[in-house]
Amino acid sequence: MDLTRHCELCDNQKTDLKIGTTCGLTDRKPQFNKTCATIKLTDKFENKLKSVNIEYENFKRKKTLTYIYFAVFLIIGIAVIMGGYLLGKYALDSGVISTVPIIVMGVGLAPLGMAFGTLNKHRQDIGAAKYKKDRIDQVLNEYRIEYDINIMFGKEIHGTQEVYADLKTKGLR
Repeated sequence: MDLTRHCELCDNQKTDLKIGTTCGLTDRKPQFNKTCATIKLTDKFENKLKSVNIEYENFKRKKTLTYIYFAVFLIIGIAVIMGGYLLGKYALDSGVISTVPIIVMGVGLAPLGMAFGTLNKHRQDIGAAKYKKDRIDQVLNEYRIEYDINIMFGKEIHGTQEVYADLKTKGLR
């Protein structure tokens, strides 16, 4: 296990661009077996735990909207492609292989790209947020610390989301 993951939650952590993460108490790199006896989990720990959980819950909350966006743009893309095909086949009587229907069908690829791009971005973002959350949860399991967090999302004003988080921990020394 990467010992610096413990230090990222500890208030004793010191970082240096040359050396990296060191302990503020010993001025050395982290050196412990499974858990650190001098770990200090207070403000930094709570802020990190809240921010990681808020990020993860926010992506989970936007899942339905992402799938709706995907479905709408998928339908639009397919409709434009089919419209180009039908335009060439029936309206122009020239068959599908002509300039205008091919251009229309090519334009239909843009909404398809937007649909799949949004879906892939959401999946990557939620995967990254879950990875961060799981890393912290693994460290907390080593110290037998359990937590319960209640997150409420308030109004979004000019792109800024109000978020309220109530964190309760058990087993914290």
